[in-house]
Amino acid sequence: MHRSQLRSRPILLAALCLLTLAALLSWGCSTRPGAGLTAPDAPQPLPRTGLSVQNPAHVAMVMQLQDENTEQLMSIPGVVGTGTGASWNGAPAIVVYTSKAIVGGVPTSIKGVPVDLRYVGDVRAYEDDDAVVSKGGGVAPYVGGGGTVAAAAATLQMGTSTGNDKECASGTLGCVVLKGGVKYFLSNNHVFARQNAAAKGERIDAPGRYDARPQCAQTPQIATLTDFQAISFSSNNTIDAAIAQPISGLAYTCAEAGGYTPSSTVVAPSVGLAVKKTGRTSGLTTGSIQAINVTIRVGYTGGTATFVGQIQTPGKFIRSGDSGSLMVTQSGNNPVGLCFAGSSQASFSNVISNVLSRFSATVCNQ
Repeated sequence: MHRSQLRSRPILLAALCLLTLAALLSWGCSTRPGAGLTAPDAPQPLPRTGLSVQNPAHVAMVMQLQDENTEQLMSIPGVVGTGTGASWNGAPAIVVYTSKAIVGGVPTSIKGVPVDLRYVGDVRAYEDDDAVVSKGGGVAPYVGGGGTVAAAAATLQMGTSTGNDKECASGTLGCVVLKGGVKYFLSNNHVFARQNAAAKGERIDAPGRYDARPQCAQTPQIATLTDFQAISFSSNNTIDAAIAQPISGLAYTCAEAGGYTPSSTVVAPSVGLAVKKTGRTSGLTTGSIQAINVTIRVGYTGGTATFVGQIQTPGKFIRSGDSGSLMVTQSGNNPVGLCFAGSSQASFSNVISNVLSRFSATVCNQ
C-alpha cells in the first residue's frame, strides 16, 4: 500500500461520519406525522417505575403528557383519539385510539410513559341508527337483552326509550334533573334536539318513534324541548346534551328501569371505577372506566365532531339506542357520565359534572 493512500484514509472516514450525522439530523427535524415523538424503532427511554393509577398525582402527570402530545398523535393516519388509562401492569399509560387494527408511526412510550394502542374502529354517536338494532326485521324494538321500552299507560321510568317527534329514531331518557326547582328530562342533543336541527318547544315522545307499532308511527308526548348544547363540527366539544320539560299531568319517576334511583352526589371519573347504566337497548349493564381525559373524533350524520375530556368504558357497556343513558357508580348510584357514542370496541361518555354545570342542574334522587 502506498503512503499517500494511508494518509487519505482518516480524511475519508471523517467525511463519511459528517455525512451520516447530517442525514440523521435531517431525519430528526422532519415534519412527518408524529415528528417529535419517540419513534417505535428508536432506543426507548427507561420506563418510569413506581407510577400507580391509584395515585392522583401520577395520573395528573400522565394526563398532562397526553395533552401535550395529543395534537401530534392525532396527526398520525389512523389515530382517532387519545386518553389516560392503565397499561397491562396497572401503571398509568397514554392511550391511543385507532380506527384500524394496524397503525404505524405510533411510539411505544413517551418520556418513559408507556403508550397503549386500542383499536376502536369508527366511533359514532348512537343515533339516527339509534334504533338500528332491529332494522333487519323491521319489527318490534329490541328488548330481549334487558332493553327497556316504556309502556304508554305506566309510570314513566328513566333508562327507557325516547326521541324527538320529528324523526323516526330512539335514544334513552337518562334521568330527571332539577333546575331552579323545576324537573326536566336529560338526554343527548342528538336524541332530543336532532343534532342541532331542533327548535326549543319541539315535542319529545316516549317511546321513540322507531319503537312504535307500526314502526315510525307517532307515540305519546312526554315533554317539550327546553334547551340543548349545540354540537360543533369545527371546534372541540365537551358535552352532547339536552333537557326537556315534562308535560302537565305526566306520571313519571326519577327511578331507573334497572332497579335503582340515582344519587344527587356526583363522583368524578377515575380509571378502574366500577360503573353501571340503564339504557333503552341493552338495559342494565356494568363495567369499569378504562380511560379518562379522552379526546375522540365522533361521527354524526352531519359530520365529524371532536370531543375532549371524555370517559371510555368497554364496547359492550352501551349499544345503539342507549344514547342518553346516565352512568352511575355501582356502589352508591352516584352520577359519573352521560353516555353518547361508541363502537363495538369502546363506549364514550361526557363527564356528568360538565353536563349539569351547562344547565345549572342537579340529578333528582327521589
